[in-house]
Amino acid sequence: MPITNTTYAFPIDGEFRRIHRGPILANWQKAAHAKGFTIVGRAVSHEHLVLGCKTCGSPTLKRVSVVRDHNPECPHCIRTRRENAAAGYGATLLGPDPKGKRHYGLYELPCGHTDRRQHKRVETAAAGGHKLGCGVCLKARHAAEAEAQGWQLIGKAERKDVGYRRYEHECGHLQDVTIANMRHGDVDCAGCGESWTCKPSKIYLLRFNLPEFPVTKLGYSNNPEFRMRQVQYDPLVTQGAVIRDIPVPTGHQAVRIEKALHSFIAASWPDLLVPPDNFEPHLRTISEIYDRRAEAFVSDLFDAVVAGWDPSSGTPPF
Repeated sequence: MPITNTTYAFPIDGEFRRIHRGPILANWQKAAHAKGFTIVGRAVSHEHLVLGCKTCGSPTLKRVSVVRDHNPECPHCIRTRRENAAAGYGATLLGPDPKGKRHYGLYELPCGHTDRRQHKRVETAAAGGHKLGCGVCLKARHAAEAEAQGWQLIGKAERKDVGYRRYEHECGHLQDVTIANMRHGDVDCAGCGESWTCKPSKIYLLRFNLPEFPVTKLGYSNNPEFRMRQVQYDPLVTQGAVIRDIPVPTGHQAVRIEKALHSFIAASWPDLLVPPDNFEPHLRTISEIYDRRAEAFVSDLFDAVVAGWDPSSGTPPF
């Protein structure tokens, strides 16, 4: 029988493999030599070959079809290359990815912390392409930056934006703030602060009758009537009007809701957006102007917000 109970005297890819007795075809040997290997023998089944790497001399198991039709790689050379790259950066490759992803590995970083990293990024970092950040150290730095401003880092932000984190102010108020703003102290508490971010505001819907066609504007302000007058170059021409507004407890919340509404509209009904060239001669704004058809759609979104829908949640309102 070709399959035997006898194993090779040396481990192959970390295991002692059963010998398979069978012929080694000349075209297999030729293909292996052309790709940097020699065929040591056969193992496990009729589909597998034991290859000896010409570079490191280590044996590895490959399918016949891989040797014949593809470009087999030596896992031992790959491991050595990754270990050397990690060492060159001051890190250590500890083993395969705990989550089983072959492009990742478990590394001990120069700071002493252990984390998953993509092998390619480690090699790029070792070549000077970029730095390897540590998630543990990064979180500690964000926490220290928040503490210096009188805040405590809570964790991920409720909004879907990688640049934000969730913080708790000394007064107990919870708020999403950009990492950069917290670092530089450019943040005001919407719970106890005195700036516009903590004062009541409104989300509004305005209508303007441009000479070519009517348009609507969605925005936020604590005084929509004033904003409506402010945005027009010639009110006699554009005849602005406040179609609807809804109250929001703070300016901070108003900004968040307004931006999320614009993102939702752009994703759901992008043809409602009016190009700036069509309205800039008449309105003091550069974006976020919609076709008149948007009025009913936006009004429905306002109803959903009033009913408790959070447009930044990623869930549809209806």
